[in-house]
Amino acid sequence: MAVVTDRTTEFIMLFSRHSQRIYRFIRSLVDNRTDAEEVYQNTCTVLWSKFELFETGSNFWAWSCQIVRYEVLNYRRRQNLERNIFSNEFFNRVAERAMVTVDELDRQQAALSVCYELLSARQKEVLEKIYEPEASTKSVARSLNRSPNAIYKTLRRAHDLLFSCIQKQLQSGDFF
Repeated sequence: MAVVTDRTTEFIMLFSRHSQRIYRFIRSLVDNRTDAEEVYQNTCTVLWSKFELFETGSNFWAWSCQIVRYEVLNYRRRQNLERNIFSNEFFNRVAERAMVTVDELDRQQAALSVCYELLSARQKEVLEKIYEPEASTKSVARSLNRSPNAIYKTLRRAHDLLFSCIQKQLQSGDFF
């Protein structure tokens, strides 16, 4: 039976906190989903194998991003794409921007989670139904026994509240 060390626990905690961000970062750099999943698996393996080099207390996200960049470059070399489409300099610029974009999306998602809780039960119900596959304003109105106009008004109020709340949250940073 394997012994779980403090470093193993540290890795599991850090990786579980950042795994979705890492995957989204890879997905922003690799357009094919299957290839992105392969790069993600390779990245996970490298993160674990090199974790002994990670300095406790430093930025795991930034460290992971550097490994992702190398893994994506390796993928590009294996696919022989770098000579045919983009230079490594271009790729590095895209990767830098993608890191910022992933951070922005994480902040927006966190703000949305906070703001969603401020909606009334009725607003939440309408939002959840309107975003179901094949849903329309008319079908939601029918299912809730309300007029389409009432559904439009509820959606408008909910979207306005979410928009203003998210903007305030992003400006203040209070959602973390």
